[in-house]
Amino acid sequence: MEKRKTKKTGLLLVALFLGYTMVYIDKLSVGYSLIPISEEFGLDPAAKGMIMSAFFLGYAIMQIPMGLVINKVGSRVVLIGSVLGMGLFSFLFGFGTSLIMFMSLRFLTGFLAHSGYASSASKEVTMNFPPEKRTFAQGILLSSSGVAGFIGPLALSPIITNAGWNNAYMLLTALAVVIAIFLIIAIPRNEKAKEKEEAIVTKTEKISILVIWSDIRVWILFLSSFFINCLLYGLSSWVPSFLTGERGLALNGAAVISSVGGLFMLIGSIGGSYVVGRFFQHKEKAVVAITAILGTLSAFGSYYIGNLVLLSIVMGLANFFLIISFVTMMSIPLRIFEGAKFAPSYGTLATGGILGGFVSPTLIGKLVELSNGQYISTFIFFLVVGLLTAVTIMFIKQK
Repeated sequence: MEKRKTKKTGLLLVALFLGYTMVYIDKLSVGYSLIPISEEFGLDPAAKGMIMSAFFLGYAIMQIPMGLVINKVGSRVVLIGSVLGMGLFSFLFGFGTSLIMFMSLRFLTGFLAHSGYASSASKEVTMNFPPEKRTFAQGILLSSSGVAGFIGPLALSPIITNAGWNNAYMLLTALAVVIAIFLIIAIPRNEKAKEKEEAIVTKTEKISILVIWSDIRVWILFLSSFFINCLLYGLSSWVPSFLTGERGLALNGAAVISSVGGLFMLIGSIGGSYVVGRFFQHKEKAVVAITAILGTLSAFGSYYIGNLVLLSIVMGLANFFLIISFVTMMSIPLRIFEGAKFAPSYGTLATGGILGGFVSPTLIGKLVELSNGQYISTFIFFLVVGLLTAVTIMFIKQK
């Protein structure tokens, strides 16, 4: 029985990992596709930033309501629907012809497709893994950002260059459908005893959102998540434009540097989550603060590096430390929020991160315009929000 249970949880983890990979590839694809799209439709940096931010606006608006939806319909339905939604909106985005259309489709992608995946996946982790294994399980899921960051640029860039950005989104649609089918197979329809007990709690225990919001820990994590995601999403969204614009690299060259960063993220998310879960339990906030500072300084320093090999390494180190900080931060809620409180609490703090993703691209677009195409003000912005992450997280109390 124990062996069978381990096999099922292993299959579940693989399925959730693939879904998360689709989430990150979908986010990553826009940073690369907007380079030829902006040339084809004459979009300036501010317009590009608006398209990126539209996604996070929709994502943020639906995040807290989606936490309540998960309690009612269950995480399985939301997980499968999320991935199918990504496929549908990728398909429609491939036929985009105007700024309004691109913004609307990215808004709907965040609003309907992405908003429920992270909370649903985390809820599956809390129901199927003991507390001492949740940090590592969450780290495995979030390591998908490294896999997407490593494989995505190397795969997307040649497809966009040779086949066109439209066809790249057709392939993303097919990928989403395949992953959704795997989720349908891997997530059991019949809940196990523990899952039934969890479902009963979440349906019968009436938790007011005001009770959730009265917990100061929710707002500390909200702010910390906001600051670090300003940095993470700013880097992922604008580094391709920085490398092809100010540094003058071809799209494929920029993809190679981004891919190195993705490899470092993969190592950091898996290795970091294992080390933190094994040796630094109940000391997570210190890990978040230290790695946020190291990652921020690496990101800021990379602006002044001219050698492309060294630039790749330093940007890789920035991704390495920042993903450890992020994964560790997102493991804290899995320990301090349970039952019916989990999804709304997680949704609230996740909203902070999504708002960071909304503010950052648009603000960076404005900063680039005001700096006449130079990115120094962008990297100063990265420095500020990274240091604020480290300061804010130290106020949380861990039991």
